[in-house]
Amino acid sequence: MDVKQWLQNLIGTDSMRSASAKVGYAQTTIQRQMEKGSLSPEMVIALCRSYGRSPITGLIENGYIHEHETDGIGIEYALRKATNQQILDEILKRSDPEARLLFTNDADPNVIDLAEGPVEFNPASVTHIDDLSHVRGSRYAADRRMREPQEGDDDYGSGA
Repeated sequence: MDVKQWLQNLIGTDSMRSASAKVGYAQTTIQRQMEKGSLSPEMVIALCRSYGRSPITGLIENGYIHEHETDGIGIEYALRKATNQQILDEILKRSDPEARLLFTNDADPNVIDLAEGPVEFNPASVTHIDDLSHVRGSRYAADRRMREPQEGDDDYGSGA
């Protein structure tokens, strides 16, 4: 996007005269920079601040800094300013879109759905297994060796 288009998108229906008055620069200064094909970083920052746009965004859009150069700079500040809805929207964008389909109950009353509220525990719904005859233990499941002497035991040695 060229400078003229960027500036027009920023100021909207305002005239160049009213834009220069908001910024505090002479209209000729803005015109001269536009004729050169670029606005100075200071001008971009002043314009963005006057029109409620982030100066960082303006500097990126005008090629003074690259988007990757802003990584991590203001994340904690941005998160503080973000509304809960904005944070939730971002989480949903990053989440697997099929997760809701995978983790819904599909009318199975034994599965808790993501959209449902708290569910009361019903002890009667728990199945008890009384007959364990089908369960076989594994050999060597427990270590039957003598325990190793610890510091303070009579036969404890330093190992050296």
